Parts: sequence; structure tokens; C-alpha cells
Amino acid sequence: MKLNMLVCAMALGLSAAAAQAHDPALHDPAETTAPSKPKATTCAQLADSRYSADASDPKVKELKARCEAEKKAGEKAANAKKPV
Repeated sequence: MKLNMLVCAMALGLSAAAAQAHDPALHDPAETTAPSKPKATTCAQLADSRYSADASDPKVKELKARCEAEKKAGEKAANAKKPV
């Protein structure tokens, strides 16, 4: 009877320790988050998925507007050169 109680107590203690050791809340949050992407500074970087294209950032928003304007201007120039 004493041996049975001792085995149960040890099993309970080991399972409690194992549950605490594997608790995801105890992990370092820096290890679980993805590394931040560098901000795009050129039109080529803006199109690349390795760079951040966050539209809430004013610099990225300005870059995006400038790149779109350059793209439209390039399309207009290409269309103007085509013979009718």
C-alpha cells in the first residue's frame, strides 16, 4: 500500500514537471516571432518579397506612389513610340 502511494506521488510529480517544462507560455517570445523584414528603398526592392512593403509606413507609401508614377510614365512613353 505504501509502495503504491509512493509510485502514484512520483508519477504525479513527474507529470507536473513535464507539463511545466513544455508550457509554450514559458518560451521566449523573441524566438517565436519571425524576424522583421528590411524596409524597401527602391522600386526593385518594393517588388521583392524579402523587403517590407507595409503601406502604413509613410516612406514606403511615398516610394510606392513614385514607383507607380514611373511605371505609368514608362508605359505612356512606350505607347507614344508605337506607330499607329
